[in-house]
Amino acid sequence: MGVTSEAVTAGAEVAPENADQVKENPLVPQADVDRIVKERVARERAKYSDYDELKAKAAGSQTLEERLASLEGELTTAKATALRSDIAAKHGLSAEDRDLFLTGTDESTLNAQAQRLAEREADRKKQGNVAPREGASYNSGTDSEERAFAADLFGRNT
Repeated sequence: MGVTSEAVTAGAEVAPENADQVKENPLVPQADVDRIVKERVARERAKYSDYDELKAKAAGSQTLEERLASLEGELTTAKATALRSDIAAKHGLSAEDRDLFLTGTDESTLNAQAQRLAEREADRKKQGNVAPREGASYNSGTDSEERAFAADLFGRNT
């Protein structure tokens, strides 16, 4: 189905699907070519007319996904903190010890850590504060020589 010279010279409508043939035929007026181009551009713009709306929805869904991930992270952290607090209270540990020493991620590990820490604390309280050499006197074999030297030095001969 080609464009006949009668159709071109008579100014008849040229179908958009024949645009390639229009380019090859120098007898087609520029107004027809412009009209065909405008129709195609309008058709393409109509296809993508909701692009901005879809783009906004996609951006909104990304923010929702990020927000959901953030909330899931906060929930996990809150559950872990609650579990650590419960286990520390069960074993009689202070909040400071809980935060410093209970580093496990599951309940069994946290229980083992808390139990071991509680046992060490109980042993320390049982033994009390111990200074192993407190009050002991030290006599070395050269003690009398040192005393004699110090007495001579200060002029106190005893």
